[in-house]
Amino acid sequence: MELVTLVLWILPTILSIALIWALRDALVRFREAVIQLEKTATTPIAPSDGTNQIDFEGLRLQACERFTLMLERISIPNLLLRIQPDPTTPPREYTAELLLAIRQEVEYNITQQIYVSDSLWSIITQSRDNISLLIARAAEGAETSSQIVGRLRTMSSRQPEDPVALAQGAIRREASSVLTG
Repeated sequence: MELVTLVLWILPTILSIALIWALRDALVRFREAVIQLEKTATTPIAPSDGTNQIDFEGLRLQACERFTLMLERISIPNLLLRIQPDPTTPPREYTAELLLAIRQEVEYNITQQIYVSDSLWSIITQSRDNISLLIARAAEGAETSSQIVGRLRTMSSRQPEDPVALAQGAIRREASSVLTG
């Protein structure tokens, strides 16, 4: 019986140590991969003679275009036009539909973040979060999906600054820097 108790006490300790060791090793490999990626990111991808050269400016501008369209699609007025409430739809379900539409728009364009600055991506995600939070607040205590729509229209019109307009302004500034830079 003492042997079983000893094994049951030692085994979790050994497994914990092995797990910590494996995680430490994985972290070291991850850091090495990041360092290697940073080294290759500073080296040219294509020859300087112009053959097979990737048009990074064009990709950055295309990302700005796609993010502008995405933000326009998730703006409250346009979202409400696309996803109109059915009187029989419970408020929770309607709220879920609105939030799912935002999530799908962002997921569809998520890869474009690699072509824009970190600060612009942060502004875009903050705009998305602001809109999602507004929807959640409008849905609090709502008895019908139509009530959510009314609250959303009122709340979005009373916001001191439109998150979509702010993000689109940041996108225009970044696109302008690509064109003039």
